[in-house]
Amino acid sequence: MKKNLYLFLAVALTSIIAWRVWSPVDDQVCAGQPALGGPLTRFVTDYFQQGDGTTWQEDSNVFDILATPTANSIASQPRRYYCEALELLASPTRTQSEKVYTSILMLKLPIDYYLSLMDHSHNLYKKGQIDATVLGFVLKPRGTALNYWWLPQWRSRFNRDAPSVFTAPDIAEILSGKHWFDYPGRGF
Repeated sequence: MKKNLYLFLAVALTSIIAWRVWSPVDDQVCAGQPALGGPLTRFVTDYFQQGDGTTWQEDSNVFDILATPTANSIASQPRRYYCEALELLASPTRTQSEKVYTSILMLKLPIDYYLSLMDHSHNLYKKGQIDATVLGFVLKPRGTALNYWWLPQWRSRFNRDAPSVFTAPDIAEILSGKHWFDYPGRGF
């Protein structure tokens, strides 16, 4: 009897810890944070302008942005720029290309921040502030999401938005975990 009680308590405690660890970050994390105009905004704006305003589709590889030292620095510590990224994604004055670059720089967020980014992207997409391409860059397993494709919290958010972005065969492939088995730990 005592053994079953300990087992039950251990399972309950583990479940509570897992729920808390893998739940989205509270929106209060951005309270009092500076909005646009920080290092992320300046970098994305400069990168877009250096390309003479060409759209992300005209890039030979949209992930080339990560080859620049500044982008690599931002992408390696995205949590620091999370609040600024949300503001940039919501900004009506930013182009969809700038929003694509921003989402690429946020792909290595810790899972709790990433789940929140997925929620914010969903809301921005529904309001028409980001297009399906930006949402697709957030949804497709790369970076953090590549290692959490199995997590129920990630899967529920993916299933909520994927039909408006991906084809049914692409959705099935992503949910199968094939991306992880093809690229374990590589990130992109």
